Amino acid sequence: MKRMPVILIAEDHLVVRMGTTLLIKDLYPDAVVVEADSFDIALKEMKTRNFDLVILDIHLPGGDNTNMIDAIKIRQKEAYILVFSSYEEEIYALRYIDSGADGFLSKKSSGEETRSAIRKVLNGEKYISSKVQYQLLQQRINAKQPRAKDHVLSNREFEVMNLLVQGVSNAEIKLRLGISASTLSTYKNQIFKKMNVNNIVELVEKHRLTKPD
Repeated sequence: MKRMPVILIAEDHLVVRMGTTLLIKDLYPDAVVVEADSFDIALKEMKTRNFDLVILDIHLPGGDNTNMIDAIKIRQKEAYILVFSSYEEEIYALRYIDSGADGFLSKKSSGEETRSAIRKVLNGEKYISSKVQYQLLQQRINAKQPRAKDHVLSNREFEVMNLLVQGVSNAEIKLRLGISASTLSTYKNQIFKKMNVNNIVELVEKHRLTKPD
């Protein structure tokens, strides 16, 4: 990229925004960096200028996970999207790439890895960590083995399933996802049916057996 990039950091934690801005300025000293601490503000910023890159926290207030990617692409088709998340990348990275993101970066990543991800995505390359690349390789090697059934789950079902197997309580799941008790119950019933299990204990065991090494 010859000209200095215009980058939007859509992240609700001030310290994370500050740290990411410093890393960007280390790469591109003259870059224009705009910050938004909610998805509504991010959308407003997109009305005022075109962005080369959106660094997107998938837990951004006012947003809805993968639906945010579609909303950004509708407004700024040419913008690259680098998802920035505390979610386990082995579980979520490929799902967000499939949903239209150009990269997935764990918030646990080092400064050097973060700079590398930003540089690659701005250069038009997809970015996933070496850990996820290894996962893809293992999946190809084990392609003849029985596949996990979780690929039939919707994005939200997949998200609920992974919170359940992590032992997150129903109350916390409802709070994190902003859903009602009846909606959560519906998701759980759909997940149990699709995964062919009867309860959480069986779901945890099925997930453990079908999760890539």
